[in-house]
Amino acid sequence: MKLYALLNIFLCYSGIVCGQILNESATIELGPKNLSVDQPFTISVVLRDAENRPAVAFPDIKDLEKRSKSATSSISTVDGKKVVIQTITQEYYASKPGNYLIPDFTIFVNGYRLHSGETMAVFASSEVNAEVSSQAMQEPAVNDFETNSQAVFLAVQTDKKSVFIREGFALRISLYIAENAPIEMEFYRFNDQLQSILKTLRPANCWEENVGIEEIIKRKIKIKGRSYTEYNMYQARLFPITTERIVFPAIKLDMLVTDNSAAVNVEKKVVRTFHSRAANITVKQLPEHPLRDQVAVGQYSLKEALSSTLVYPGESIRYMFKVEGIGNIAAIPAPVVQANSNFDIYPPEVSQIIRRSYQNVTGEKTFDYFVVPRKDGTFPLGRYFQWVFFNSQKASYDTLRSEKSLEVKGEDYKLANLSLAGSSGLYDNIESLDSSKRGFDYKKILREITNAVVIVLLVTLIWVFRK
Repeated sequence: MKLYALLNIFLCYSGIVCGQILNESATIELGPKNLSVDQPFTISVVLRDAENRPAVAFPDIKDLEKRSKSATSSISTVDGKKVVIQTITQEYYASKPGNYLIPDFTIFVNGYRLHSGETMAVFASSEVNAEVSSQAMQEPAVNDFETNSQAVFLAVQTDKKSVFIREGFALRISLYIAENAPIEMEFYRFNDQLQSILKTLRPANCWEENVGIEEIIKRKIKIKGRSYTEYNMYQARLFPITTERIVFPAIKLDMLVTDNSAAVNVEKKVVRTFHSRAANITVKQLPEHPLRDQVAVGQYSLKEALSSTLVYPGESIRYMFKVEGIGNIAAIPAPVVQANSNFDIYPPEVSQIIRRSYQNVTGEKTFDYFVVPRKDGTFPLGRYFQWVFFNSQKASYDTLRSEKSLEVKGEDYKLANLSLAGSSGLYDNIESLDSSKRGFDYKKILREITNAVVIVLLVTLIWVFRK
């Protein structure tokens, strides 16, 4: 009887704790399950209220090949509270059409256990030649292997040889082993070696955005017609913040190689060192411009929204200025707001979403303004909201301007259209507001109730055990 009671209390306690912590803080999300063969099946880990991105090791799936990993971070403000959501996504590709079983699996994140049940992914034939698409995706970013005929070699690759200051480029570190290489090897003290390599390679004058690789990703590729297996150890996007030339010195990697040449059926493991070639990036200064040292560099576009296009003086409205595109999203500055006597424009609430992958860093940064017009008239907002950037694709400066227009009617319009009075101004009736009333934080209340139940269960558990 005691054992039965203890078991029930333990299960109840475990369920409450797991439900409280895991369901709120971390979840697994699976991508679409009906795909064409050139599309990836994705597994994502979503973490809420996580300032730092944790290490996530995704499962191997039979007959599916792991390829790109991406990481997305979303930062916003809700009811005055900062909300951070981290999403880490792993892509899986099929070599041919068919039905692929995704078995149940478990992922450990920050000490928590996340479980996903069994499912099926269906890959259909694609109109695009899957083999051509696969080969194009697998080609190294920069072909530095013209004179390299070795069966095994270490490579530090970049996707560009020259960039503008604050323009991103890719860095990749991989070991390549030819499929017909008469050699067997394994990684030797890899974590220690990788940290030493990154300390040597990471330039001090660059902003780094990396996806994070917690495991060595293996894939098949062809280099000048020869089949290789690539072991990718590190990949990131770097953004130079000075015009100093970026130099990646030659690095070395020790591998444990099996040598069976001494005698038949006698194996001897020796440490063999592989070296990469040095690489460098030329960083160009931007053309002359009054904002040359302040503007963002990349490819951007504007999305905007206005809560109302027709208001009266003193009525507050919200204006959203969203910059989205390719570049260092985290470093995007706020729009230049022209000082004027027509509006009160308050500092914006800022939110951002950053998607990191080896190919690019993309995302959006949103500036949400409160605007209070002072006088009537028609006002094109392009006069007041402007955002200058350097277009790295066109190699020229560009300006994003608002295309919205705001019409402000005078007091006669306000009195004649009482229906508008329902949308009160920013300070309307402020003297009648009761600031002593407190709002309810329902999540906090639920958490406190849950904690109280847990305490009661623990006390009961101790009482039953002592009897």
